[in-house]
Amino acid sequence: MSLRTSLFAGSALLLSLAVTSPALAQSSDVGIEILQLLVDEGVIPHAKAQEILTKARQTDAAKREAEAAKTASTTIDVAYVPETVRAQIKAEVKQEVVAQAKSEGWVAPNTLPDWVDSIKISGDFRARFQSEDFPTSVITNGIVVEGNPPVFPNAAAINRAGGVNIADGFPLLNSTIDRRRSNYRARLKFEADINDKVSVGLRLASGNDNNPVSTNTSFGDYFSKDEIWIDQAYVNVKPIKGLTLTAGRMPNPFYSTDLVWDTDINLEGLAVSGDYGFNDSLKIFGTAAVLPLQEREIYDDSYLYAAQAGVGGTFASQFGYKAALSYYDFSNVQSTVNAPNSRLTDWSAPKYLSKGNSLVNLRTDGTTFLAGLASKYELMAFTGHLTYGTGPRQYRLSGEVVKNQGHDTAELLALGLQDSGDTGYQIRFDAGYPVITERNQWRVAAAFKHVEADAVLDVFTDSDFGLGGTDSEGYILEGEYGVYKNLSVSATWLSSDSIDGLPFSVDVLQLNFNTRF
Repeated sequence: MSLRTSLFAGSALLLSLAVTSPALAQSSDVGIEILQLLVDEGVIPHAKAQEILTKARQTDAAKREAEAAKTASTTIDVAYVPETVRAQIKAEVKQEVVAQAKSEGWVAPNTLPDWVDSIKISGDFRARFQSEDFPTSVITNGIVVEGNPPVFPNAAAINRAGGVNIADGFPLLNSTIDRRRSNYRARLKFEADINDKVSVGLRLASGNDNNPVSTNTSFGDYFSKDEIWIDQAYVNVKPIKGLTLTAGRMPNPFYSTDLVWDTDINLEGLAVSGDYGFNDSLKIFGTAAVLPLQEREIYDDSYLYAAQAGVGGTFASQFGYKAALSYYDFSNVQSTVNAPNSRLTDWSAPKYLSKGNSLVNLRTDGTTFLAGLASKYELMAFTGHLTYGTGPRQYRLSGEVVKNQGHDTAELLALGLQDSGDTGYQIRFDAGYPVITERNQWRVAAAFKHVEADAVLDVFTDSDFGLGGTDSEGYILEGEYGVYKNLSVSATWLSSDSIDGLPFSVDVLQLNFNTRF
């Protein structure tokens, strides 16, 4: 007999005994309560319960009539069931029925299995209007005497095409035409605890393409459907307290600003992170990582070998601090110029480029051009911040300095290039609520940034300042205000000029509509 059939029969029998046995007369409401419980938990339909109850009452009436014919009076002692006992019986029956129903999946359609509790879902959406304004160019006798010259080769487009014929001209970056555009960013993340030591994460994101530093999707493509990318996919293992091993496409494990790493970047490979707190005023932390950059079938691969060590803590109750020294060795990213009339080293051309880094033509035939990185990149970075908190509001002064130890002026001059800078720094001040989650919360920020041509890899640095890349310096102003819970509006103004290269000035205004869950 099935469990459901047994429950039907048991319910009917229990109710019949309850309402027909004089000794159990006072407990009839227990049977009715059990029937109601079975209906509520989805074990039996309401109509079936009503049928059982009706039959029990009919049986009771028939039996009473028969007994009345035998004797006119009968005295029976009725057992009293205290209210606390009845409540306990009801709770125990409910617990047993629901547990059995969950395990067999035939009750409580809105009840989810226990493993669902280990999954966390979060996400965010941002709609943006962006204005890009360039200075007016003044050209006299074919020479640009004011403003930006329209001669910035688009190295990324050149390499995507596998090189170009010089006689046909180069694809160019926009440096003179003001632009107005809109885009959105949508991200959805799933995190699951496998057990008390292992967890996994998966995040999906929008994006025009698989660019490593942007998840923006532009409007204005005749309403064509958009693509979804795997933005993060990783596993975390915590074998002991304070130690985490992460593998996959992971959130940036390094304490940094957007001077070296754009805030949207996610790194791929293996990272080991650890921290230890001596007390509230002193905590040490560190990270080491091996991260593949470009895999090549028959040539040497490019890797990032990175390490970071730092300290942090609080003092005087309202002050906090954090500081770290980082080393980033971008191994085998420097390109190799081909031998005369050869293309054997075309493989060393980088897969992704932005603008600003010193570039060399890998081709030696005099007719074609393929862009290569002229410098090595071995970065030393110092990052730190100091905070002062008053309740939920916080005031934060932060900064970062980076120097490319692999930069070699002699190498650049030997390639016929001009010397370029190898240092970058930024300083930033934030005031208000660190994260806007409620109505009327606010924050403002101001920053100054200076990034010389070969200070960092141009493809990984902030993709908004100067429209991305290096050889830029200027100012940033930000403001954000909470309109409703988890809904805010914000504005960012970025004004930048080139440092050593050809003149390139641009003012960028971003108006954002932000929400999260």
